[in-house]
Amino acid sequence: METNKTLFQKLDLQTPLRIPLRMFYVMGLSIFDGRQHCCTTFEKVKRAKFCILNIFIIFFVIIAISIYNYDPPYGDNFGKFNDKLKLGVVIAAHLVILCESVIAGGYTNGFFQIYSKIHLKSSTDHHWKSEMKLYWKLFSYLGGSIAFILSVEITYLMQVLDKDDWLVYFTSYTPCVFICRCRLLQFILSLELIRVELEQLNRELLQSAKGTGKVQMKFYEKFICNVLPQWMKRYEDIFEMSHSLSKSMPISPLVVFIAAYIKILSDCYWAYWVNYAKFKINEIFECSLLLPSVLNILLVLVVSKNCMRTAKLIPQSLHSIRHSVGNLCLSRKIQHFSLQICHQQIIFKAFGCFTIDCYIASGILGSIATYMMFYIQFMPKFNYL
Repeated sequence: METNKTLFQKLDLQTPLRIPLRMFYVMGLSIFDGRQHCCTTFEKVKRAKFCILNIFIIFFVIIAISIYNYDPPYGDNFGKFNDKLKLGVVIAAHLVILCESVIAGGYTNGFFQIYSKIHLKSSTDHHWKSEMKLYWKLFSYLGGSIAFILSVEITYLMQVLDKDDWLVYFTSYTPCVFICRCRLLQFILSLELIRVELEQLNRELLQSAKGTGKVQMKFYEKFICNVLPQWMKRYEDIFEMSHSLSKSMPISPLVVFIAAYIKILSDCYWAYWVNYAKFKINEIFECSLLLPSVLNILLVLVVSKNCMRTAKLIPQSLHSIRHSVGNLCLSRKIQHFSLQICHQQIIFKAFGCFTIDCYIASGILGSIATYMMFYIQFMPKFNYL
């Protein structure tokens, strides 16, 4: 009975946060639109209407592409293989995202249920300036990335308007690529919300640690002893947020990374081929195709790394709290909190294959450079008339 009440309770989310949630809902990336959760089967299907609509659009695109026979100039079969591989992987990634949004949509609701509960408890401590700073940062991430992606895609499509076969090919997979990139932005939004809560908790621990360094009084140690269970409960809630995030996006981060990696390699080959074939397209526009994928991946890696780094600062701040040797109650609670942090580590992984941090960026960029050198050395020469 209590579970049903929590499912139908209204979420205390601010209007600036509801805007991107509604945007992701309309795109079909989530069945959660920022309102209370509906647990009936009819309401779940009703909320998944945008996801189902996207699936029908994808099947229509697949049928249209299969009817259209794309034949690359000069008989470049390797380039045709790259194009088909990129198209197939991107459409498959889009399908995985939509299916995952429908199946794991309840975990997204759980994520924001916990966030709403934590935000209500700490709303008195949060200043409106810090709130606006958070929303400004989120909108700069989301709005700036979407504007940059759209400007690059539209600018390139304007360059190939006179080539009908190129225009049909690029417009066929551009919506799928856009959805995959917005999935990463949705992941960034959740990561940033977790990082802010971790930062707030770490700030309170540091303030208490500074207080114990300056004031040597028993009543202050008693105050910290009473507050520690609240900190432990808040860290547990933040860990549950990270767990709900991992459950709501179990496969899509890995699939989107693979799709972006293949698209980057294919676009590298395409840019080199167009430049080698001396088509009347500026090199800047060819290289611009790489920028949205590269910047989106780097943004995800940096935000995820910052979030995990903030979580690692909490044990240091906790153990910097000084107390008298005779205060066994406070000492035991600090030890329990330390054990809790050890067992509930906040780490983000792509389907358990690798940790989402900046260390994988060097491997991706190195393999791209190797691939480009392979193109330059072993690409067959064209015989132009």
